[in-house]
Amino acid sequence: MPTVTPDRLTQISHDLFAAAGAPDEHATIVAEHLTTANLSGHDSHGFIRVIQYMREIDQGVINPKAEPRVLKETSTMAQMDGDETFGQVAVTRALDIGIAKAREHGMSLVALTRLQHTGRIGAYTEAAALAGMAAFACSGYVGGPTMRAVAPFGGITRKLSTNPISMAFPYKDDMPVLMDFATTISAEGKLRVARAKGAELPDYWVIDAEGTPTKNPNAYYEGGSLVPVGGLIGGHKGYALSFMVTLFGGMIAGMVDGEAGGIETTDEIQRAGTSLMLIDLEKLGSMDLLRDQVDDMVRYVKDTPLREGFTEILFPGEFEARNRKQRMIDGLYIEDATWDEISDLMTKHGVK
Repeated sequence: MPTVTPDRLTQISHDLFAAAGAPDEHATIVAEHLTTANLSGHDSHGFIRVIQYMREIDQGVINPKAEPRVLKETSTMAQMDGDETFGQVAVTRALDIGIAKAREHGMSLVALTRLQHTGRIGAYTEAAALAGMAAFACSGYVGGPTMRAVAPFGGITRKLSTNPISMAFPYKDDMPVLMDFATTISAEGKLRVARAKGAELPDYWVIDAEGTPTKNPNAYYEGGSLVPVGGLIGGHKGYALSFMVTLFGGMIAGMVDGEAGGIETTDEIQRAGTSLMLIDLEKLGSMDLLRDQVDDMVRYVKDTPLREGFTEILFPGEFEARNRKQRMIDGLYIEDATWDEISDLMTKHGVK
């Protein structure tokens, strides 16, 4: 298992995307996003995704050269067409537009359709929080042959995607409060990592094609399904959350006339999109006072007797912030299967 510096990891990703036709700015945005995911402790959304993205460029799924564009716009809202480029590029553009609108008017909503995998969605709300915004983001997908990942609670056939949701709130200058998770009990990328390591899952995150719970990550790729947040018993809550994320993400993003709009009705309903909502908190009062109040809440929650096996209580986002500091020192560990595949891609594309 090689250990790679963050800068080297970013350079490899950038050079591969550039070799596949991505402009320098696009390649830089995506490469830095993937490395930040690894640094944050979310390897499922990091370097391992280079393999997926390079394959999807070859297949014509990702258009590495495409520029996202605004289709409709008001003073506080925008609807965007990602033109099937990297999701990281499209949402980064949307974030810039959303922050500018919120700065001027206090709130904003930017919705995107026709974009590819966004990566770690918490990266965008985290960036907004560091800019003084309260932020909400979600990516909703229903139907579609490539995005189905989870059966509705009680079913065994995939219908919805992992449909991630994120919220962030300003706190410390380098450490906002951050919630970021899939509405499934695990992100699909964590199954990839487990499979690459040859490891069993820590719990019943998957049902197989017959609906039997299993800890084998391969069962998912053999026709099984991820389980919603709440698991085998309480999964109705995760399923309901996933359904609503589809409405707030995919449905809102698709409410636009023209080439990017309308529900596709081939063999099934399909809808996909990402929405980003921002509130400029400085319009409401003192940011210093607000951060002090957040700090009071963090201290209050942490001052709690601990269950056996626990050494402390973390606030949402603290895990990622600590990981970044430690992994900048230790370097990033890449499982052998991932490293071997990317090494082959480097050879194929002439990347040293």
